[in-house]
Amino acid sequence: MDTQLAAALGIFSEFLDAIGQPIAIVDGEGRYVYYNKECSEMDEYTSEQALGQYMLALYPDLNLADSTMHEALQKGKRYHNKYQLYFNPRGKPVHQVHTTLPLTDPNGKILGAIEVSRNLTMIGKLHEQFVDLQQRVGSEADPHEIGIITNDAEMQRLIHRAHRIAQTDVQVLIYGETGTGKELFARLLHKESPRSDKPFMVLNCAALPEPLFESALFGTVKGAFTGAEDRQGVLESANGGTLFLDELNSMPLSIQGKLLRALQEKTFSRVGSNREVQVDVRIIAATNESPQDMLDQKKIRSDLLYRLYVGYLPIPPLRDRLNDIPLLAQAFLKKHGKITGNRVTRVSDAVMERMLKHHWPGNVRMLENILLRSLILCETGDELDFILLEDDERPRGALAAVASQPAGHEPAMASMDDMASLPSDDGVSLDEQVAAFERQRLLQYLNRYPNLSEVARRCGIPRATLQYKLKKHGIQLSKTVVAN
Repeated sequence: MDTQLAAALGIFSEFLDAIGQPIAIVDGEGRYVYYNKECSEMDEYTSEQALGQYMLALYPDLNLADSTMHEALQKGKRYHNKYQLYFNPRGKPVHQVHTTLPLTDPNGKILGAIEVSRNLTMIGKLHEQFVDLQQRVGSEADPHEIGIITNDAEMQRLIHRAHRIAQTDVQVLIYGETGTGKELFARLLHKESPRSDKPFMVLNCAALPEPLFESALFGTVKGAFTGAEDRQGVLESANGGTLFLDELNSMPLSIQGKLLRALQEKTFSRVGSNREVQVDVRIIAATNESPQDMLDQKKIRSDLLYRLYVGYLPIPPLRDRLNDIPLLAQAFLKKHGKITGNRVTRVSDAVMERMLKHHWPGNVRMLENILLRSLILCETGDELDFILLEDDERPRGALAAVASQPAGHEPAMASMDDMASLPSDDGVSLDEQVAAFERQRLLQYLNRYPNLSEVARRCGIPRATLQYKLKKHGIQLSKTVVAN
């Protein structure tokens, strides 16, 4: 072993022992010089048995090309959070995510290699839970309840196109920003297709850890890895029906290649099996990035994109169809009416004006969530007379509030003018100064906002507390301030 590497191990071995993750180090000849107890537990091989052994001697089923340790040692390659399946010295399959790096001296000479791993022995259990959840989602959601609400001419043309595409049974790619309703269109395509009486399965690619992708999509056979059982993946569960792949741009390229083969050949193999499974599934994929951007950023295989691009539905953002906002707002008031006992039946003109001027980066989903939150805060009346947009949200703490204030918004701490108008502290107690400042701020809010509910919200206090403070400070409401 190189003297520099030996010296480094002498210094850092206690630290490496304390990390609590599998760590292994080989010297320039590829022999283990450090192998901690976590490695022993994962590989079922003691440190005494490993130390001094050539790295591939421990893993008879691993060849040079598949050994990231060997590639790091011989070619200086670096691997960050790489998923790997291998068989340990006892012949047991091990799933891990690891970072493997060459160890070099100041001149760049490779002295050895280090691998820090994360054992994924829970992958079997996670897979079972995930597939169960996906199947429940597919069975419980009613694809016949679509609910695309629009008066917009472009959206109506898009819906008409979706009806025509649904009958052709081609694969479909849906592009739209987050919150535009891509899944609603996917359900419409399924509902109007000859497959409508077959399963509709959903796989959210962005929510799935990379090591689970293959098993979740294609299924497993018993013994494929620790804890694996004979289970269908979502592709097989959707046989005869439709599989909706949401956020396709988050799917690893390696899985995209296997999906493409399944689309072309209509066959695939479960993880751990060589047996071909025949499947007849229509794929509807959605992405929040444009097809060209995905290609430019190498987030999608071009052959898979062209396979899906036969049916293409680009959904416009809400800011490009503002005339839908009144219709959507009314629908969401009805949908969430139970919050107020169906008391609130309409949106005020002032609130509607604010909504029509907003940019809505989160689109229809954001509109629904903001209306829901505003309904919760609406205390009286049959009209929603204020709306809580994200521009109204401020960080807690005076300094943070001042630093993050948008132009035209009132700061959350006193300005110099505010302080100048307060009574002198000569002979005035702190309580009296605080009371004077509080009274002044309440008057400013009452002059600025149209009703007590909005003033209470801006002050961050319950409406009843606001009324108490108004009485305490002797503030009478003018006719410009509405009491509801």
